[in-house]
Amino acid sequence: MAAATLHTDAGASAPFIADRVETARLRFRMFTPDDLDALCESTSDPEVMRYIGHGLPLSREETWANLANLISAFGRRGFGRWALEKKAGGRIVGYCGLSMGLAEVGVELAYMLARSEWGTGLATEAGRACLRYGFERLDLESIAGLTMHDNQRSRRVLERLGMKYVRAARFHGFDCVWYSIARRDWSDDGSFYRVIQGSRQMTVGSRQ
Repeated sequence: MAAATLHTDAGASAPFIADRVETARLRFRMFTPDDLDALCESTSDPEVMRYIGHGLPLSREETWANLANLISAFGRRGFGRWALEKKAGGRIVGYCGLSMGLAEVGVELAYMLARSEWGTGLATEAGRACLRYGFERLDLESIAGLTMHDNQRSRRVLERLGMKYVRAARFHGFDCVWYSIARRDWSDDGSFYRVIQGSRQMTVGSRQ
């Protein structure tokens, strides 16, 4: 869910080397256990967590459980939510990626961004890269975006990404608004984008 709920995918996973992605200002990579402190900086911030889950900051133990889910999801599905690492300085500033939603919704765009990065355009930059990855690399037919009704900041991000309002609905136990974009309605905006798979590097229509 786009800045709206906490996903709790369960199950063990085998070691997995995930694709990595780069944009102009960000590197997307799998989380590691060493990222706990960085993730706690965001999950302990009441403003960041206001529209995520039950709207309350997470303890270190709760954050660890969510971190474990973020890591294991890639092994189960081959995709998930990447850590967002700023190229300038290497700081982890949140996550962005794709999650398996309910059958009715399908694959969802999901993101969280540190408050210090709000208003910088990073959420839109990350979201664009994830949509492109989903349509070009995973061959998805559509991608959804869910957020809470009053989360105007997140709704603006989804709209800037070209997503269209579908309807109000109740998902994951929360009253949400449902946005979606179909592959046929998506287009590459020409921004820098690179996918790196293991030791193999693939640049797809990027401009530097």
